[in-house]
Amino acid sequence: MQIILIHPRKAGAVHLSRRGVFVAIGAALLTVAALSVGGTWLAAKQGLLPGASASAPAAADPRITRENLNLMAARIGEMQAQIARLDALGARVSGLAGVPPREFNFKSQPGRGGPEGAFSRPMSMPEIQSELDRLTRSADQRNDYLSVLESTLMDRQIHAKLMPTVRPVATGYDSSGFGVRIDPFTGRRTQHDGVDFVGPVGTPIVAAAGGVVVASEFHHEYGNMIDIDHGNGLKTRYAHASKVFVKVGDIVKAGERIALIGRTGRATGPHLHFEVHVNDVPQNPVAFLENAGQPKMAVNKTPAPSVAAADIGKSMAAAGH
Repeated sequence: MQIILIHPRKAGAVHLSRRGVFVAIGAALLTVAALSVGGTWLAAKQGLLPGASASAPAAADPRITRENLNLMAARIGEMQAQIARLDALGARVSGLAGVPPREFNFKSQPGRGGPEGAFSRPMSMPEIQSELDRLTRSADQRNDYLSVLESTLMDRQIHAKLMPTVRPVATGYDSSGFGVRIDPFTGRRTQHDGVDFVGPVGTPIVAAAGGVVVASEFHHEYGNMIDIDHGNGLKTRYAHASKVFVKVGDIVKAGERIALIGRTGRATGPHLHFEVHVNDVPQNPVAFLENAGQPKMAVNKTPAPSVAAADIGKSMAAAGH
């Protein structure tokens, strides 16, 4: 089960997984419990519950009938059970969110136990009022807790969607890594700000993460290039494409096809030059891609162009930029 939300400051849709649904269920339980006890309280005060005297006006007899008190006590027991279930739900969601149990603890009350039995005497009005106040505070505490968990889960899911962990090409190999290398044109030692993935012309290139296209243009060195802004100072660049499918302002999702491998610009052969920048400082893309585990590619509804075996052999020459 997934709930799709649109984040106001982030690109694309956010899929709220089952753990997020747990939080929503917990909030709903709290609301139902509070409304149930609150409604019972108001009805009892106004003499509207079953068992209340219909013949005596409330103003003439301000006492609440014993039946109403017993009913309210039963409702309090139901609310206590619902809060106990919320404790278990909160503990489970905490584990899913990776929140240490010591940081959030529902169970602030001391341990209690013993055999279950009936009340030795009916609860009095002051006792019911005191218990209602305590349960209200307890419900508020749990509501705040679940709200924090919901925010934590949402932030982590958004963060995961916008991290460049999707391999931009499904096939090919890394012909030139990040760091100092021998420039293939000049023979001098130079800094290489990305990694090069060799592949035949026409191989699909996909977005490494969701974001907004901020550049889609021809550069004399990078050739046909695309820059994607993923927020929080994180950007990715895709260079030397033979064809691009996105324009400035487009919102893309992770794994979406954005271009095809080519050899435009300063390149010795067909390949993808891939960069990751954090606050405009080049980073080693491999560090991000390794965090993704197995490379993954989104299903592309548009058939990819067929590539002959001869083309694969031609593309084995490593690339420039």
